[in-house]
Amino acid sequence: MTDALEFGVLEFGVLGPLRMWPPGADATLTAPRLRGLLTLLLVEAEPVPAGQAAAACGGRGTAGPVHVAIHRLRRWLGEHGGPRLDLTPAGYRLDVPVEAVDVGRFRRLVADGRARRDTGTLIEALELWRGPVAADAPHTLRQRYAVRTLDRVRREVTTEVAAACLADGTAHRSLPLVERMAESAPLDELAQSLRALTLAACGLQAEALDVIARTTRLLAEELGVDAGAHLAEARLRVLRQDFAVGQLPLISHMA
Repeated sequence: MTDALEFGVLEFGVLGPLRMWPPGADATLTAPRLRGLLTLLLVEAEPVPAGQAAAACGGRGTAGPVHVAIHRLRRWLGEHGGPRLDLTPAGYRLDVPVEAVDVGRFRRLVADGRARRDTGTLIEALELWRGPVAADAPHTLRQRYAVRTLDRVRREVTTEVAAACLADGTAHRSLPLVERMAESAPLDELAQSLRALTLAACGLQAEALDVIARTTRLLAEELGVDAGAHLAEARLRVLRQDFAVGQLPLISHMA
């Protein structure tokens, strides 16, 4: 993270469990309802309606619990040099600089990297992730559209980075990112195919073939289905040492 004093506010991370900087700030906000509410406000790009804020606080749409939680969160933010928590006609929003939240930096870096076709900038964006979005938040919050959209963009960008690195012979740069994506989706043929190609391009052909064999076995044991064309094509390319993904239908379908 950058120096929080640069922005005059706390810095926040939700690309993984909720975290706050500078060190020590995170330990002072322990109430699960307040942490869930703060996570919701940080993940959403738009103001959060009161009813949705109430749900994050464990309420059932009543005004009381959310008003108490908002009051307590405002007080905590004020005591720790945090941003304002405003009530707008559209709902509650944090007046926090984009660069003070890892989600904001991720979105900016992705837009910049794609515009300039700069793989290094896209890698920088992906390296902000510490785990699933809002990993320690309630399940209902993690199913929100904004969270699912962030997950989808991460997968798309990982695929773009992997393809670029395979094309220019620098697969080692993308391997940790591809491995992380594939480990979170062991039954995803497309993710595992890309993992196999990346491993093979790094000189790890045996490991690549093992990924394909293991995924084939898991699909049969857990889903009762045969491996599809993606794994078959990836296996053929690994054996031929042809690692480019230009003809493999990975890029358009990974999301």
